[in-house]
Amino acid sequence: MKIAVLFDGAGLARKGLEEAGHECVGVELDPRKHHLSKALGSGNSVLCGVKDFDLSGFDAVWASPPCSTRSSAIKDLTGNGGLRDPVYQQDHLGWSLSIQKPILWVENVTIQGSKGNDWGTAYNAAQFTEVPIQNRNRIIGGSHPAPKVFRPYKRWAGHGICPCISATEWKGCATDRLRASRFYGRKLTIQECAHHMGLVIPPSWFDIPDWFLPDVKQKSRAVHWGRNLYEAIGNGVPVYMARAFGEVANV
Repeated sequence: MKIAVLFDGAGLARKGLEEAGHECVGVELDPRKHHLSKALGSGNSVLCGVKDFDLSGFDAVWASPPCSTRSSAIKDLTGNGGLRDPVYQQDHLGWSLSIQKPILWVENVTIQGSKGNDWGTAYNAAQFTEVPIQNRNRIIGGSHPAPKVFRPYKRWAGHGICPCISATEWKGCATDRLRASRFYGRKLTIQECAHHMGLVIPPSWFDIPDWFLPDVKQKSRAVHWGRNLYEAIGNGVPVYMARAFGEVANV
């Protein structure tokens, strides 16, 4: 199939779908993440807003809209999580779910409270590798066949399995006992974070583009670029997870 991967980020979901044999085009608005995506897999990614991109020539769509306003890790003043936050109404989840395609995946975080997750099915990244390497709970909505998994869904797949790789692993996550760095008792390297996502980092990812913070000292640029890599990996979709959905999909 020809698949549009919306909110492409650094291209992890696109790479998984390509490994499943599909032709993909990523769509990403952040130039930092788009730069990384161009170096991953086919590199077929465009710098564009998702609502400005023509979907008419595609058989299927994968969408991973921004999730921070709905994450179960965030609570509004009423204690309802992001679900009732006014910002939630402005994000791209509803728009993504309304896309009319025979095959549609909409991937996002779980929301605190079961009612907020009834738009899709809960999966854990631990279901998608023979030996679990990460607990990463996500809701997948839309219209698509169920993927093949190694084990039934459990929110926590057992002791000794890495918690979710977060976008803030660059901090070391010293205050959050559920994050990966805290679990290992140290800050994970960028490569280690990528491993849990099923990704081997292209060497070019470590080359800082000339346009990135050109007026900042080289050491500071390197620090900020490293943070960009951590965030791009932590915000991504595990390659092996997207591949499993792609392997059973066909129009």
